[in-house]
Amino acid sequence: MAPRISGDADERFEPVRSALATNFDEDAELGACAAVVHRGRLVCDVWGGSASVDGSRPWESDTIVNLWSTTKTVAALVVLLLHDRGVLSVDDPIAAHWPEFAAAGKDGVTVRHALTHLAGLHEFRPPLEHETMFDWDECCSLLAAQAPIRPPGEAFAYHAFTQGFLLGEVVRRVTGQTMGDWIRAELTEPHHIDFHLGVPESVRPRIAETDHAAMPPSNDGPDRVADVNTARWQTSEFPSSNGHGNARSVAQLLSLLTRHPVIDLDPLGDRALDLVRTVDWDGPDPVTGTNVRMGVGFGHSSRSMPVGVNDETVWWAGLGGSMAVVDLEQDLVVVYAMNRMFPSTDHVMRSIRVVHAAHAAVRA
Repeated sequence: MAPRISGDADERFEPVRSALATNFDEDAELGACAAVVHRGRLVCDVWGGSASVDGSRPWESDTIVNLWSTTKTVAALVVLLLHDRGVLSVDDPIAAHWPEFAAAGKDGVTVRHALTHLAGLHEFRPPLEHETMFDWDECCSLLAAQAPIRPPGEAFAYHAFTQGFLLGEVVRRVTGQTMGDWIRAELTEPHHIDFHLGVPESVRPRIAETDHAAMPPSNDGPDRVADVNTARWQTSEFPSSNGHGNARSVAQLLSLLTRHPVIDLDPLGDRALDLVRTVDWDGPDPVTGTNVRMGVGFGHSSRSMPVGVNDETVWWAGLGGSMAVVDLEQDLVVVYAMNRMFPSTDHVMRSIRVVHAAHAAVRA
């Protein structure tokens, strides 16, 4: 039986609450939350279940959770905001801001290539040692020295972990702040948004414990999933992998891609949004074994990932089940986050069910 689903939803968006309840009934969800922003309003913010694996701690309004690669949507937003403000251009060579990166024939690799997973550096070679993973400077030095694995700009391969270092180091070089510090200063603290890239100790008690028992071990270096419930993972900054928030906070941030943000900031300008709308890659991904339609920072709805009802719906998802979807045409943002992970090909309907319920509510 599904737990009580708490929170608020406009009557029109009550089907999203029902979809969340179905996830508990049909997909063995542990704890989860869903949020919808439509035309500048938070029209649905619901949650339920447990924030601990043993069921002793309920999921509350202020529970946050590791979002895995849904974090990439926020990292992309940061870079697009800096592009929009003229601090950098996504067409800049990465080496223009990070000179050491030009080594081994990477002088032509651009920020855009990193955003679209076309930079040719989809993994560390040789694989990282576990301790090295937590050394930002060393990881960046290794990537700067590494030769491309695939032809930059020509071949897609999902940069599951490396993208965070590529984008994060560019942000650090152009702003003087880590990406987590920039997010905190420019976006979250001024607007009271509960998203963290590098969780403060005072916030850690609110993190939901992640149940990762069903996940296979990593085959590309350190087993990052095994670290998810540790203080070291939670307080570090991995802009591709360890943002901590909930559906509400991610939806609030991503509303900056719509014409009507729910926070008091100007929306992303047309110049940057055109980048998001443009498909830079439509083809196979050797890392995930799927076909990907990729814009600048965001995937596009496709036959293999049917998350939208029009050609202006973009998305990304996190390992184990979280997802963020933005319908640029309808000014709609839908986010799902949870703490029980399943392998990426299993139980994907959990997030899709919520997304489709939100789309149906808008069409109605």
